[in-house]
Amino acid sequence: MISNDQLLMQIDKQLQQARVTGNEQTKREALAAIRALCDLALESPPSPFPQATSVVQSVPIAPTIQQPVALKEEDANGESLFDF
Repeated sequence: MISNDQLLMQIDKQLQQARVTGNEQTKREALAAIRALCDLALESPPSPFPQATSVVQSVPIAPTIQQPVALKEEDANGESLFDF
């Protein structure tokens, strides 16, 4: 089985050839080869053991809420600001 890395290297090689050539026929052949390599990569089943992929999951962190501190004053009637 051909790995996706090998296919990508061949696609890159064909792309470089298409870029540097001045001949239109050679450029079209390189592009056709790229198309065939892409089709081959898309038709192959995914590997059960991915080589360089990793899954990163983000876990939301709940903000900590501070409880208000009750002020203790001698002449206060209660903990609320509205207790007179």
